[in-house]
Amino acid sequence: MILGATVVILVFLAFVWTSHNRDVVRKFKKKYPTIFVMSIMLCSYFVISMCGGVMVFVFGISLPLLLMFIHASLRLRNIKNKLENKIESAGLKKTPMGIVLDALEQQEENFAKIADTLIKLKE
Repeated sequence: MILGATVVILVFLAFVWTSHNRDVVRKFKKKYPTIFVMSIMLCSYFVISMCGGVMVFVFGISLPLLLMFIHASLRLRNIKNKLENKIESAGLKKTPMGIVLDALEQQEENFAKIADTLIKLKE
C-alpha cells in the first residue's frame, strides 16, 4: 500500500512538474485534460506492475477512486454545500481536492462541459 501511494505521488509530481516546465505538455493538458489525468493513472499502474503489485493498484488506487466517485454522486446538494462551493470558487478557502484539481489545472468549466455532454447523451 505504501509502495502504491509513493508511486502515485511521484508520478503525479512528475506530470505536474513537466506540465509547468514544458510548453508542449502544458498545451496538451489544456486541450485534453481527461486524457492527461488518465495518463497519470496508467503510468502509475505500469510502474507499480513493474514492481509486481497489480493488486496494490486495484486496492490502493482504484478502490479509493471508486469510493470517491460514489461519495460524489450520493452527496446532498443543499444550501450549505452550495455556499461552500461559492466560498471556494472565490478563493477564500481551499479544500484538499481543490488543491489537487488546481495542480492538475482541472477547472470547474471542464466538469461543466462533461456534465452537459452527459446530459445531452441521456436525451
